[in-house]
Amino acid sequence: MCRATSFPDDLGEYRPLLQALGSASSKAQLNQAAVRHIELKLKGQTQDDALASAELSQRLCRLHRASVLETPSQTDSTTAETATTAPESFEQKAKLLISNVSAAADKQNLDRLERLWAQAQEMLMDDSSRTPEHAPSTIRLYEGFLVAFFQLRRPQSGLQVWNSMLQSGFEPTIRTWNVMMKGCHISRDIHIMESMWHSMRNSGIQPDVVSWSTRIYGHFRIGEPRDGMSALEEMGRDWLNAQNRRRLKSGSLEDTSEVPKPDTVILNSAISALRGKKANQIPNVLAWSRRFNIEPDVATYNALLAISLGGGQATDAANILQRMAAANIQPNSSTFTILVDSMLSTTLDGMTQDEQKDKIMDLIASFEGCGMKVDVQGYALIIDRMLKDHNNLKAARSVLAHMTTRKVACTPHIYTILMTHYFDANPPELLAADALWNDIQSSRQEETMDVIFYDRMVEGFARHGDVGRTMAFLNRMSKEGKRPGWLAMTAVVQCLARSHEWDRVGQIVMDCHKQEGLLSVGLRGKKGQKDFWEYVGRLAENELYGSEHGREVFAIVEAQRAALGM
Repeated sequence: MCRATSFPDDLGEYRPLLQALGSASSKAQLNQAAVRHIELKLKGQTQDDALASAELSQRLCRLHRASVLETPSQTDSTTAETATTAPESFEQKAKLLISNVSAAADKQNLDRLERLWAQAQEMLMDDSSRTPEHAPSTIRLYEGFLVAFFQLRRPQSGLQVWNSMLQSGFEPTIRTWNVMMKGCHISRDIHIMESMWHSMRNSGIQPDVVSWSTRIYGHFRIGEPRDGMSALEEMGRDWLNAQNRRRLKSGSLEDTSEVPKPDTVILNSAISALRGKKANQIPNVLAWSRRFNIEPDVATYNALLAISLGGGQATDAANILQRMAAANIQPNSSTFTILVDSMLSTTLDGMTQDEQKDKIMDLIASFEGCGMKVDVQGYALIIDRMLKDHNNLKAARSVLAHMTTRKVACTPHIYTILMTHYFDANPPELLAADALWNDIQSSRQEETMDVIFYDRMVEGFARHGDVGRTMAFLNRMSKEGKRPGWLAMTAVVQCLARSHEWDRVGQIVMDCHKQEGLLSVGLRGKKGQKDFWEYVGRLAENELYGSEHGREVFAIVEAQRAALGM
């Protein structure tokens, strides 16, 4: 776009944007990023997180002051020496376990993760795990489980890891505190996060940049902007006070390494947290940043660009791109995605599907002509818009073919977009869905599919009355330790009800309630939870009334309604 002479003429209204980007990207030689598009959004606590906020806060912050790691006795030393000379050392075992934990979290396999935690507990019972030699590996192991459980939205399981670590005599490191505070974002409880913050400070640990950015992001995104600004001011005061102490002591004005200086990481964290309805607070953050001579980077400009275009402020967006060029900040693939997102909203209406396809491919070629490479997130955006907004499968397939020539692999998100299109088509294209699933299996990618993909498979086949494949994919989720969402389970029960399979409906309801059988790893999120129990309640009062599990289902529904305040 920008310098390419073949750029489509009818995008004239965007010419200021394009010219500014062209200037900014005049020397760009950008790397292609393999960006995994994660749609698993954090939408509050699950049933697993049933602890009341006050109780959870108290338990999280109850730091048992364990003794410092003891010097091992002669017996312990002998044990440690034996472990060291064994074919596989403690460090090697811990490293392998940490790798497996990370893989289980990436695959969203909660069942696998819980089995790994049971394995780790046996390993951590060995006295050698608490020797000074092995303590760093042990701490990393605990932290790996904390990250994984919070990633899978299991804060209570994370709490068990936390308590196990404290009871074993280990003091939290700065990374441990950061993980715990970030976990508080999942439960969306700023009071717990603040309690964790003050406990960390009281323990004598100095916050690092990650600590500050986690706290600031939490206040701006989940809490109140005034508390976010207060945290920014506090960070600034801490650094200035440290600078003054250092100057008085040594006469030097050099930065102190102990207290982090407000920087671009903090600025970007605050701006990204304020996107949406709180964007009017961004000028206050920028004014704060100027007091510390913080220079915006490409992530800063991208965030501001997205906010401007999202609000329909094309002139502001052009000015932002011009400032990027003046600061010699090179745009990246995220800049492309942001601009395309805005352009696709207005430029394709009224065109035939062939014209839309040609326009999209010209747009991609124009960006590549400027030296920019489209990343997988940008491709996913285009495919999604082509299918959802324009029902243009031909254009989507052209983009997929272009991805193949550029050796850009499909992600679970792109596969989910395609499957959703096939299921939503009228009539549904179930043969195409089957063919795509066969392609995924033949390329051995099925294990990389995430819970969102499997939810859509379950919902799609259930909606179209295919009981066999609905239950097959639900069973697959169970075997892989993936938790279905409530909307998917509602679709399952409705599918079974339409087929009058009342005993299976009753069994599914009991599994949901007791977390047994196909739902032994539980369910995910809260969206659709009340609707699920409302629907099951109607069945319990009518069709299920005289079934094998009717009375038990009715009691379960009453208990769930009471617990949810229905």
